[in-house]
Formats: sequence, C-alpha cells, structure tokens
Amino acid sequence: MLVVAALVLELTTAVQYISTRQAITAQIKEMAKQDLASANRTFEVKEIVETAIAAVLPEVERLVNTQQEDSLHKVLQHVVTNHPEIVGVDFAYRVGDDGRRNGYFTFMDDATSGIKDTVIGFDYTERTWYREGLHGNGSWSEPYMSRYYVALMSTFSRPVHDAQGRVVAVIGADVPMRELSSMAVQLYDNQQRSLIPVIILQLIGLFVLGFIMYRSIISVRKLSKVSAEKDLMNRELGIANAIQTAMLPPPMPANEFVDIVGSQVPAKQVGGDFYDYFIRDGKLFFNIGDVCGKGIPAALVMSMTQAVFRTIATKIDDPSQIVMGMNTMASRGNTTGMFATLFVGVLDLSTGLLRYSNAGHDRPIIVMDGKIRHIEADSNLPIGIDEEKTYKDQETTIAPGDMVLLYTDGLTEAMNGEKELFGLDRIVNTICDGNGNALAFDGPKHLLDTMSQAVSRFVNGAE
Repeated sequence: MLVVAALVLELTTAVQYISTRQAITAQIKEMAKQDLASANRTFEVKEIVETAIAAVLPEVERLVNTQQEDSLHKVLQHVVTNHPEIVGVDFAYRVGDDGRRNGYFTFMDDATSGIKDTVIGFDYTERTWYREGLHGNGSWSEPYMSRYYVALMSTFSRPVHDAQGRVVAVIGADVPMRELSSMAVQLYDNQQRSLIPVIILQLIGLFVLGFIMYRSIISVRKLSKVSAEKDLMNRELGIANAIQTAMLPPPMPANEFVDIVGSQVPAKQVGGDFYDYFIRDGKLFFNIGDVCGKGIPAALVMSMTQAVFRTIATKIDDPSQIVMGMNTMASRGNTTGMFATLFVGVLDLSTGLLRYSNAGHDRPIIVMDGKIRHIEADSNLPIGIDEEKTYKDQETTIAPGDMVLLYTDGLTEAMNGEKELFGLDRIVNTICDGNGNALAFDGPKHLLDTMSQAVSRFVNGAE
C-alpha cells in the first residue's frame, strides 16, 4: 500500500508537470496566433516569404526531376542567405506506401553565422506544414516550437511537382517569431526553476518511503523469526500431544468381565481432560477428570493428577480415600488457582458392586435394558481447592450387559458456530429414541462412535 501510494504521488506530480507545460505551450501558441494576426509587419513578411518560395520553386522542381541533389542544396542555401526573414528551409520528399522518409533542412547557424544542411531527423509527416503543403498553392502552418531553435516558428510550404504534375515533395520556409520566442524561453526557464522545489520534495518523499520500506523489511524479518519460533513451538506441542496420548491407558485386553473403550480429543494440541483404568485384585479401578483451562498448564496438572491416581489406587481400595489423597496433592502448594473435577470408581467384577466418589464432575449415565439412568452422585468440590475437604463413598450396582458412559464437560460444552452448546439433552437424545428408550448398541465401541459422530456433526468444524 505504501508503494502504491508513493507511485500515485509521483504520477500525480508528473501529470501536474505535463499539464502545466501543455497549458503554457498552448498559451504561447495562442499569443503567437494573435501576434501573427496583429503585427504590423505580418503582411510584409508574408509577402517576402511567399515570393521567395515562388521564385525558387521552378528551379527546385527542375532539379528534383533531373535528380541534381547537390544543386538543390545550393538553391536552398541561397534562399536562407538572401532572406533574413527566413531562418531555415525544409525540403521533405513525399512519403509513399513503403513509409520511407527523406528530407533536408537548411538553416542559419547562429553560433557560426554560416549556412548548414542537415537531414530532418523527426517524423515530419506529423507536421502541419507538410500535410497542408501537399495540397493547394501554399499554406501557413500554425505556430509550433522548433526542434532546431528554442523559438516559435511558422512555416510557409508549397508542393513540389514532377514533370507529370504529381506532388513529389514539399518545400517550406521557416519564419521565427522572435519576441514571442524570447517570452517562451523566459516562461520555460521559470517553469524549470519552479520544478526544483518539486524535485526536492519528491526526493524527500522517496527518502521517507525508503526509510519506511527499510523498517518494513526489519519487521518482516522479525515476523519470520517469530514464525520460526512458533513453528518450533508447534512441533514441540505435537511431541507433547504424543506424550500425553501415550499417558492414557492402553486398550483393555479382551476378558470375560469388562469391555472398555475411550477417546480424548483436545481442543488445542494438548489439554486437561484425562481418564485411566486398571484391574487389581478382581476390581476395576477407573477415573475420569477435567482440569480447568486448556493448553500446556492444564496438560501439566493433568499429567500430575494421572500419576497421583496410579500411585494411590495401587494401595487403597476406597474411592473416597483415593479422591482425598489426590485432592491433598493437588491443593498443596497450588498458587495458580487451578483445579480439576474428578470421578473415581471401583467396580467389583465378581458382584457388579460399583463404589464411587465424585468431586464436582458430570454424573455418568448407565445404559441398560432399553433404558438409561444417571448415577446418583454428590457434586462436591473439585480437587485442588481445599486441602482439608473430605469426600465420601457412594455405591450402585452394575448388571451384566449394562454400559456406563463417563464424559467430561468437553462433551456437554462443545459449541457450534452459533455459540450453542451440545448439552446433556443432546447426549440423552443420541442414546435414546424419540420415546426415551435406549437404542440397541453393539457394545461400548458402538456407543462411543455414535456419540463422537453426533458431537462432530453438531460442532461442524468449530473449535
């Protein structure tokens, strides 16, 4: 955007300069027209020039027809030498279909006061003296700025015929407008002097632009460095995600007592949700929890909580004692204010007796015989808030074929693009039909896949 703005500024200045110059030139031409119309000497000069061209025209046509170029140059020089009113004579051959141009210009050199010949080095077909000179018996051009003098000129031109009467060239006499020319030079000089401040301002603008671009380059380099550091962090977070995933329990080997499946999908690369389970002494010890927040801090607390659960549950059978031990470890020295909801259960695989203790976590749902029921669990405080908090055991019975769905608020609070939550009602509606009867699921894997697909469709790509 800065570069475009600078280019527009430069273009505006250039257009202003060109338009000003064209305006001045147009003004000078207009003054020249008035001068030609009003000057006392106009008629006299006009008659002298027209007579001079008419006098040499027969000789010029003869030399052209006999192709005597050297003698033609001498005739043109004679016209300039003997007529002070004429500063130059143009002789331009007619341009044919091949587009080739051939023309001469004989003029008085002010520096040496001598007569010189030169080839016309510009496209004279654009000049009015040439175009109008091809027709009629003579015409005067509008004033124009000479290419050989810093002066305004008006040219009288006539056609040159060959022996068959065809126009083969144009001869023209250049008459200067000296007073107007001096005025034009003065205006031109004034314009050049006024251009100096504009150039200075442009240079200052370019300097400022260069400084801005320099600072922009430095900023881009800093951004590239930050991007590289971010890429490194993302790679490290990817490794952390792999480590965190490895901390989750492996799939439960097939056995005659219990079938367990689980899924964790963090909102960011790492998160604070966790679950764990293992079998000891004929009992299934399991937990599910949710550390407040997301990202690396939650992941660190999650890993600590997982480790504490394994350490305590390998020695203690009471769920409430396990929760209190985890609460003590989470609360002690907790200066960050982070906490975790937690549900711990111990299932006797021989009797189906489930003893559990809840610390502020969502109540699990039991799917059984075409019905569902929520496990009655005290809400209690999450762990990590009050080191002295006590928890108690509760119990229920799990019958053969029952499925227990445990989840975190990552499921209930999953949000779509319209900021709507998935909620408990949608969890129930995913499990049940329209009449409130539980659907027939082919094992816990089928239930997990069904719930995952439902929440994925609801979220529809939102974080």
